[in-house]
Amino acid sequence: MTQRSFDHPAAGSTSTGTHRVVTLDVTRGLALIGVVAMNYVGSMVIPGWHDGFWDRVFDPYTGALSTRFAATFVLVAGIGLSLLTASARTSGDPAAIGRMRWRLARRGVLLYVVGFFLDFAWPGTILFFYGAYFLIAVALFRLSDRALVAIGAGSALVATVVATWANWKASRGEIVMWLGTYSVESLQDLVVRTFLDYTHPVFPWLAFFCAGMVIGRHLDRWREWRGRVFTLALVITALVYALVSILDRLDHRRGVIVYSLTSAQPYSRSIVYTVTTLGIAIMAFALVDWLVEKYTITPALESLQRAGQLTLSLYLLHVLAYCAIRNWLGWIGGNELSTALLFALGFWIVAITVGSWWHHRIGRGPAEQIYRSFGG
Repeated sequence: MTQRSFDHPAAGSTSTGTHRVVTLDVTRGLALIGVVAMNYVGSMVIPGWHDGFWDRVFDPYTGALSTRFAATFVLVAGIGLSLLTASARTSGDPAAIGRMRWRLARRGVLLYVVGFFLDFAWPGTILFFYGAYFLIAVALFRLSDRALVAIGAGSALVATVVATWANWKASRGEIVMWLGTYSVESLQDLVVRTFLDYTHPVFPWLAFFCAGMVIGRHLDRWREWRGRVFTLALVITALVYALVSILDRLDHRRGVIVYSLTSAQPYSRSIVYTVTTLGIAIMAFALVDWLVEKYTITPALESLQRAGQLTLSLYLLHVLAYCAIRNWLGWIGGNELSTALLFALGFWIVAITVGSWWHHRIGRGPAEQIYRSFGG
């Protein structure tokens, strides 16, 4: 019996013809919920305006949740890229490899350009940086696991060195102006914004992408060592946070260099931030995979899976919803955390409902359709 066009299964096939990995879609759906919440909070709430516990947790610049959802999204993107390129990578066929490089390049250029212009309406959009990751992946996807680990670690190291140097210069009254790309007015500004500055620069965010690529290459055996990886990530993350806490108690973080090297703040670009955020992203992915394995047929997970396949459309929709409802129509005012979170919750109730219906009845989302038509 042929499948009816209005009854698309939640677990269909990817563009390469392989079966979709449910965990990836569910993780995307969950991560995007967090991204929307943090984006709405960052756009509506003035940082430091209130000093309550939840205000500190959701602070988009220094809070415990800041960038963690986005980093999980980038980790999953790396996993998905390894699955996408697996056939070409292992074939050794120059023609297949060339086609895959061209495919990644087209996808990267589209996201980079769309993200660049979207940034005027939605500053700090991750789509711009996503495009950069995919363009870099053109050169990375055939490298060995060791090379990917080295490149990821190198990106974290470069970010730490540059940020520490800039902070040291600032402590001496010398501001490194070219690192503050408040607007892109030259090729230098574009390069700096892509690699070193703004919200999700290549250095150090490429570390999350490379880690995902390595995991994706061994996803067929993931559940054999999932528990050990989760435990290792938990131990390393806890030890790093404990070390920073000890240094604080001993008052050993007063120096600008030591503070820069040991800061866990997202915009510090430090090794500590990268290691702990990567650990949290890996633990989140492992936990979602365990939930999917245990509750794979529940309606809630199926809805998240369907939403996870429409994340590009839903991401763009959350920007449009914010601009329309708050900026143009003025239906939502105020700058309270509770208002921002209720707005995000309301969006997601509607988005998951509509997204699930759309995927069930129509299939691929409108933005995904354009993305695939251009990028393959």
